[in-house]
Amino acid sequence: LLATAVPLVAQQQQAKRSQFVITKGKDTVAVELFSRDGNALTSEIYQTNGPRTQYTMDLKPDSSISHVELTRVTQNNQSVGISIFFLDSIVKAQMSAQGQTEQFEFPSRKAIPMLVVSFALCEQIIHASHLGVGKSATFTAIRLGAGDTTQLTVSRFHKDSVSFAMQGAQLKAALGSKGEIVGGVPDDPGRRDRDALRTDED
Repeated sequence: LLATAVPLVAQQQQAKRSQFVITKGKDTVAVELFSRDGNALTSEIYQTNGPRTQYTMDLKPDSSISHVELTRVTQNNQSVGISIFFLDSIVKAQMSAQGQTEQFEFPSRKAIPMLVVSFALCEQIIHASHLGVGKSATFTAIRLGAGDTTQLTVSRFHKDSVSFAMQGAQLKAALGSKGEIVGGVPDDPGRRDRDALRTDED
């Protein structure tokens, strides 16, 4: 899996748009277009096997995420909507699909959204973690694709390297001077055909 990020400077907007081109071998499997503008992260993800995802996340001054609005169109062309508020001590969420809406909430002080296919979100989690070298943090990850929760551990095992570990997914990411993801590889011997690279405009 190869992900290449190239900023696209919008001619009529101040926000710089970037893209991750995600490949496996020579095949493109997904493209993510994203931008950060003030206190918001916006992303659109197009997967070649069908699913399409769009989300907007409201960001706090410390780079953590306060609110998520996500729409996902599945391989069967069914639309799923997710809205999540991350409050001081509780998470409130609503999921809508096939004309039905389900609401839930649970107490949590360290909950974050997670979407494995979104390198922009992984990057945001790094910014929000504020980890020193040799430090790690554990979060309750709300998996936006699966619609469930799991434990996520983020570790800064080197100045320019971070790892993500949760059930069913492990990732090692290399960081640039501004904390951006410049490369990555799944930390799984069975998936070493997948990696990530980032290139930026000067």
